[in-house]
Amino acid sequence: MDENLDDIRIKIQKMAEVAEVNGEPLAWFEDLYDSANRKSEDIPWARMEPHPQMVEWIANRPEINGKALVVGCGLGDDAEWLQEIGFDVTAFDISKSSIDWCKERFPDSTVDYCVADILSHPENWENKFDLIVEIHILQVIPENIRDTAAKNLSLLLTNNGHLLCIGRLFESNIVEQPVPPWPLGRVWLESQFTDLRLVNFTRFTSENNSIGDFPSLPRFIASWQKIDY
Repeated sequence: MDENLDDIRIKIQKMAEVAEVNGEPLAWFEDLYDSANRKSEDIPWARMEPHPQMVEWIANRPEINGKALVVGCGLGDDAEWLQEIGFDVTAFDISKSSIDWCKERFPDSTVDYCVADILSHPENWENKFDLIVEIHILQVIPENIRDTAAKNLSLLLTNNGHLLCIGRLFESNIVEQPVPPWPLGRVWLESQFTDLRLVNFTRFTSENNSIGDFPSLPRFIASWQKIDY
């Protein structure tokens, strides 16, 4: 598994470098999903099950319901779980191959899977969603456009809506890598959502789970709520 992950990291680095040179810094997502040829093991973050931290967080907050948006939905497991527990789910990815893969995996799903870009979201998504789930997406967006992506998330929340983010946490002993994912600092995260109320910010590690999580690395689960005074 580790050898395969190293190979995939090298592959992603090359794809990301080409995409950056071509002025399309997120185009490598499509390249990766397309070249995987429906082999989920070639998608390093693909769990093939809903993220356990997301499941626990939502299970503890039964009052949150309504319309949910899954950002960068990957292979669809988070979106499907949200739909199963009663949310009206929209799930998008910048990669068409990713969305096609989701529709093949879940042909009878009621999730609205679509190709979209968080940097230029559909206008009719603004003020629409009661829950936005962002897992491991902001951390793979280059720094020069990451602020825009983060701030756009706030625009899509309804009043009292919640934003849930999960990703790698930057700490002083972390050595930055040239290839995504790049760990995110708490200071940066909180600076992006000053228009929202911070609900929780928790550090955790995933020693017991090697699927897509690179065990022992520090991570965060954080949520914010939009409240208009």
